[in-house]
Amino acid sequence: MDIKEFSKIVGFSPTTVSHAVSGRGRVNQATRDMIIEKMRELGYTPNVNARRLVTGRSYLVAIVNLAPESMAHIFTMELVRSFLDPLKSRGYDLMLNVTTDNADYEGLCQRVDGHAVDASIVLCEAEAPMDLLRDIARPYNPCVVVTHAKMPPLPHVGYVILDLESGARQVAKLLADQGHRRIGYIGNDVRDLMLGHFCRELECHGLGLPEDRVVIVGEDAEVGACALSRLMSVPNPPTAIFARTDILALGALREAGNLGFKVPDDLSIIGHDDLALVSLMRPALTTLRRDRATLAQRSVEMLVRLMADPGAREPDQIIESTLVMRETVGTPRK
Repeated sequence: MDIKEFSKIVGFSPTTVSHAVSGRGRVNQATRDMIIEKMRELGYTPNVNARRLVTGRSYLVAIVNLAPESMAHIFTMELVRSFLDPLKSRGYDLMLNVTTDNADYEGLCQRVDGHAVDASIVLCEAEAPMDLLRDIARPYNPCVVVTHAKMPPLPHVGYVILDLESGARQVAKLLADQGHRRIGYIGNDVRDLMLGHFCRELECHGLGLPEDRVVIVGEDAEVGACALSRLMSVPNPPTAIFARTDILALGALREAGNLGFKVPDDLSIIGHDDLALVSLMRPALTTLRRDRATLAQRSVEMLVRLMADPGAREPDQIIESTLVMRETVGTPRK
């Protein structure tokens, strides 16, 4: 079955069907959903090679991860997967590009210059390198940058900002309201912006975060356990811990039990990311949720608009964190 035959069956023109599949043109969402559903029902698959020849497009979107070590993180893997459905519903496939050195960087630029991809989604922990964005952002390759930092405007670039400050504010308020005065922090990267936000939010409640209650380690549960052990060995140890990731928090939770501390009776622990596994733990972890589905949907929608209108200037999309209360936070013992 080709696109003309499929178009007759669904009662729309081939152009409308093509726009519905690619996410381009003025096709309302109800029509697009109906056409996509009919494609699934009839088993119709557009001829990709023919479509590329006609349109001059690759129908590939590159996911450019600027922190290669994060590909081992469960959150990053779940985030990358969350882009699949919104891209596929618009007729695009995903190509993962992990930029680790100059060869990777040059290869990415060559793919962009050769029109091997139609657009790029750039994942970075802090500020994306402006030189990289200037090199790869083109009218034929717009970029959406997913970042924690406010970035200066650039042509053909949009920003989706994961707002760490809102999460830090919620955690600081919760711990202050619960009566905690000695608070510790387990971080995963000295470049991370969360620690600064958390310190400022604690100060708003008249609380501090001394150096001996801050441990910056790595990413896995083992180092989270070691960090917890260090924090609980200082004079006047913390009664509450905020861990930068759920994995670090789970390591801390395990080590707290090994050291004889009951959570949350003796020690409160909060994580960050709301991974699927943390609600299954006992006690279930209180954590900050970053809505990956919303993040991916907004990123792809922005990317589609930039592809349709390369000269458009997209306002920043802000994704705030949500505190998910479970079982690992309580009031400190008197």
